[in-house]
Amino acid sequence: MNLLIHGTGKQAQLVYGEISRDKKYRVVGFTCDDEFFKDAAFMGKKVFKISGIENFFNPKNTFVLSLGLFSSPRKRYISYLNIKKKGYKFINFISKNAIIQKDLKIGENNVIYGGVYLDFYGTIGNNNVIRPNTYIGHNFEIGNGVYISPGCNIAGYCKIKNLSFIGIGSTVIEKKTVSEETLIGAASLVIKDTEPFSKYAGTPAKKIGEHKETGIIL
Repeated sequence: MNLLIHGTGKQAQLVYGEISRDKKYRVVGFTCDDEFFKDAAFMGKKVFKISGIENFFNPKNTFVLSLGLFSSPRKRYISYLNIKKKGYKFINFISKNAIIQKDLKIGENNVIYGGVYLDFYGTIGNNNVIRPNTYIGHNFEIGNGVYISPGCNIAGYCKIKNLSFIGIGSTVIEKKTVSEETLIGAASLVIKDTEPFSKYAGTPAKKIGEHKETGIIL
């Protein structure tokens, strides 16, 4: 399977390191948004500007894994949608070292790293990243464009809504909702539902800011 990786940052480097050892995929190159194009090569592969990738790679026989623009969940999701409009199909990258229950309902363009445990009856949308050593309990729901940092613990029946970011080592207790575009600071303990477009930090986590106009900026 021909695979084009969108992104030339640290996440792309980490995923390429593992995916290049999987004979299922043949990484044919990297691409990035035009504004971030700096070098013609990355990890020994050629880099292409996103505006013209259809001139080099046919959407009918090339799949994409989008890993770009992690500093802004909104921009990252728009970038994913722009690639989708070009007619490309996306893969899910799930590490062989992750434990995923077979009844998982999952969309596309998701990255699940090694050491992740996803319990029964879970649902994951599109364009999400779940970093290593994260536990997510049964009956969970994850929307679109969510980033969950390493070492997080999310209990059963939790909902993580679109474009949210959960910082490293954070905990969300059972039956809680992390609302749309919530930013949870590192090592926080979420014991109440969050408000949308807000930033939380601490143990227990308290609201410390809002970002409705700009969205999350890391």
